Amino acid sequence: MEELSVTRAAVVAAVREERRRIERDLPDGVQQRLVALGVLIGRARRADGDRAAELLAQAHQETQEVLQDLRDVAWRVYPAALDAGGLQPALAALAERAGVRVELDLAVGTRPEVDVEAVAYFVVSEAVTNAAKHAAASVVGGRVRRGAGWLVVRVEDDDAGGASVSGAGLSGLARRVAALDGRFTVDSPVGGPTVVTAELPCA
Repeated sequence: MEELSVTRAAVVAAVREERRRIERDLPDGVQQRLVALGVLIGRARRADGDRAAELLAQAHQETQEVLQDLRDVAWRVYPAALDAGGLQPALAALAERAGVRVELDLAVGTRPEVDVEAVAYFVVSEAVTNAAKHAAASVVGGRVRRGAGWLVVRVEDDDAGGASVSGAGLSGLARRVAALDGRFTVDSPVGGPTVVTAELPCA
C-alpha cells in the first residue's frame, strides 16, 4: 500500500510539473504574440491604402508564428506522431525540430505499452531540450533498446557537464520514471559528458 501511494504521488507530481511548464511557455510566447497581433490588426483598421496592406501583411506573418508556437506547446504535451506511429517517427520529428544535432539509435521492436512509450519519449525530449537551451553541446546521441523486460533509454551530449537532477525538468522526468517503477540516473561530471539514463519495465 505504501509503494502504491508513492507511485500515485509521483504521477500527480509529474502531471503538476508538466502543467506548470506549459503555463510558463504560454505567457512567455503565445500570449505576447497574440497581444502583438491584436495591436497590428487595430493599427491596420485605422490605416489607409499601402500602410493598411503593410500592417495586414505583418499581422499575417505574426499569425503564422503564433500557430507555430501553439504547435510547439502542443507537441511538448503529447506529440501526435507518437500516438500515430510510436517512438521511431516521434523521435525523428523531435530530432528535426531540435536546436542541436541529434543522432538516434533505436531498436525497440514491438511497440511498448503507451505509458512506457510516452515516458521514453519525454526522457529524450527533455534531455535534448536541456542540451539545446542550457548547454554548449554540439551533438546529442539518443539510444533506445528493448530487451530482458526493460526499455532502456540513454541520452548523451558533449557539453561541459554539471547538470543537476534537482532541476525542474530532470526532477519531473525522475518522477515520471518512478511512477512506472523504473530507474532514472543523471551522470554529469564537470567537463562532461552528460548522460541521462532511464530503465523502464517493459514486458
